Amino acid sequence: MKLNVPADQAVKILEDRISELEVYGFDSKVWKARTVLDLREIFPIGSMQWLEVSHISFETYIDSSKATVMRGGKQTAKKLLSSFIEFIKDYSKVAEVKKVIVEKNYEQQYSELLIKWNSLVPEYNKLLENNESQLDINNGYLQEIEIRDKEIDRIKKETIQIDNVSFKKLCQAFFNLPTGQLYGFIASILIILGGAFTIGTMVEKTNSNNELFDLRNSKKQTEEQNEKLKNKYDSLINISKLQLIEQKARTAENYEFKK
Repeated sequence: MKLNVPADQAVKILEDRISELEVYGFDSKVWKARTVLDLREIFPIGSMQWLEVSHISFETYIDSSKATVMRGGKQTAKKLLSSFIEFIKDYSKVAEVKKVIVEKNYEQQYSELLIKWNSLVPEYNKLLENNESQLDINNGYLQEIEIRDKEIDRIKKETIQIDNVSFKKLCQAFFNLPTGQLYGFIASILIILGGAFTIGTMVEKTNSNNELFDLRNSKKQTEEQNEKLKNKYDSLINISKLQLIEQKARTAENYEFKK
């Protein structure tokens, strides 16, 4: 049960109400109204202490019994308020013990979170170093790919295109050439053969470039994995911070009762 006012203040208010029972000119109606109001302010909503006081009888219509009823009402009121005071004092002791336990648990949890934090920081730093190293390697591969792409483009521009040249056409052209142009045709054949050799070389280089493209895809996968690890690390840090905030909030609630 959480009181609406500090425990020491609640005890002081109830002790004052007990003292008023013995005051000369005691007015039971005024006293009961004031005490009910105090109890409803001290204890939380739903508590029935005020209801018990409101049922105390101080007066009677029988003249011969008025003094007896008044004396009995005061005794009952004193016992009830005294029991409420004892309850508040006992509960304050329990709350103090709980507060100590909560503080110890908080210190232990904080220590555990600090250990996790200290273990995560070096791992995260190592991850960043590995990522930077991998980026440097991948950038080197990309530069090599760009160089080879430029070389392929240059070779394509400088090579004779022979996609539509067939053996039959070459023979027809050979037999129809004048004698003076035969040497030029033979030179063209040699150029074509050289181009074919060059194309073969290009095919081999293309295969090598395919491997480099695979490395480029590997770089993307590595970056995605690094991003997932970073997100996982950030999530763990946020969870740790939230746990610390929640624990501090619980500790603050326990302090409110003492206040």
